[in-house]
Amino acid sequence: MRHFLIFCTAGVMLACHPSVLKRDAALHQELLTVTDSISQLMAEYLYNPGELDETAYLSLDKKIQRLAKKAKSREEFIQVFNHLWSDGPFSHVRLAETQRPAEEMADFIDSMRVGEHSVSLKWEGTTAILTVNSMTGVDTKEGVFEAYREIYKNKADALIIDLRNNTGGTFAGIPLMTHLMTEPVDAGMFVSRKWWVSNSNPPGIEDVRALASWQGWSIKSFWRDVQEQALTRVMFQPTEPHFDGLVYVLTSKKTASAAEFTVDAMAHLDKVTLIGERTAGEMLSQKMFDLPHAFQLSLPIAEYYSTRIGRIEGQGVEPDIAMDPRFAMDLAMALIQGQELNEAVDALQSKLDKLGEEPLGSATVYLLGSMNAWGQDQEGSPRFEYMGEGIYETTASLKKGSYEFKIAPMNWDFDFGAVPKKENLSIGTKATVIKNAGSDNLRIELGEDRDLIFQLDLSEKESPALLILKKGK
Repeated sequence: MRHFLIFCTAGVMLACHPSVLKRDAALHQELLTVTDSISQLMAEYLYNPGELDETAYLSLDKKIQRLAKKAKSREEFIQVFNHLWSDGPFSHVRLAETQRPAEEMADFIDSMRVGEHSVSLKWEGTTAILTVNSMTGVDTKEGVFEAYREIYKNKADALIIDLRNNTGGTFAGIPLMTHLMTEPVDAGMFVSRKWWVSNSNPPGIEDVRALASWQGWSIKSFWRDVQEQALTRVMFQPTEPHFDGLVYVLTSKKTASAAEFTVDAMAHLDKVTLIGERTAGEMLSQKMFDLPHAFQLSLPIAEYYSTRIGRIEGQGVEPDIAMDPRFAMDLAMALIQGQELNEAVDALQSKLDKLGEEPLGSATVYLLGSMNAWGQDQEGSPRFEYMGEGIYETTASLKKGSYEFKIAPMNWDFDFGAVPKKENLSIGTKATVIKNAGSDNLRIELGEDRDLIFQLDLSEKESPALLILKKGK
């Protein structure tokens, strides 16, 4: 006990050292300057200034001010800030270290390519299954156009569009929708602060009938235009080749932002059936702003109102057929094959009963590490899906080299990491991991490029384990 007391006394003395106190005071002053700048940006650019007078925002703003006075590092401030805003009064608020100036972000987003994971087309007989995991990327847009050309060429009878893991992005939803249409669809409108400064009621279709629809592919142009106008009309125009068969769109609570806007647009069409969960209800348009001390803030500059269901933010898009998203694909295939809805649902319910509750509840975990800048690129971070019986799974394509990683939610409330001194992993060998905020990094070294399957086994609550397999083996 004496040694412990000596250690604690030394720790207190170190914490009270003038140089430490001076460093902490400088950090807190820096963070207070940042929070003041955040408040100013909100007051100047938030889509609806009335939101800033609501109790939920004022309460959160006080928590951020207290955080600025207590955080021990910039990293802690960012992490806790984003955690607080994950349950904030409105979505699309995020703080990060500055990677490039905000003025350059739009050009970067307009030209970025996100990789092959964003779009894939598979076939089950004459049924085309088009999976789109992001709405961002020049290659995503190109991939959707190419998929429809192949669907048309191969004369698909039915189409399943899987958006269960699509958290949004930019404009890839436009071709996803327009190849299904024969007539224009007035889908909705983006609403900026200019509307709310002079109006207390939400807009409707009559308010945009005299406006030309916004056209283009550039987020830079969109951000400029949506801020200059009170309302920005969204009207989709048909694109060739046209797909005229039945369409089933799969959704989940992870389907968010631009993916929700796309789901709602497709729901205007009689031939489209939505299957899955209500979408996230996070349909705002965000823009990046520079802050002092090399911080950068994303905040929403416009919200979206559907001509079909009204405001999507905070509400989401309701499916036509509610179904656990893990079995939405099975239900769509059953309906395409001619099964009656009640019969198909009853058959799937028995499978659902066997799966039981997910060990992580509503938490979503990702593969986060040196392969994806520890989650800074959320859309490019592999997301684990629950496979039943305590198993979560994801896949990743990794280049030759050494990697450090953990498995964690984006807010880092907890993480699965290495048992001390046992962090090195081997393909094909199940390894014990620990669930603990701040655990050691897991490590793996690859002698060649690999497509890998990561299986997190939580079937035994006290002994979580990770198995890494070669994909296709």
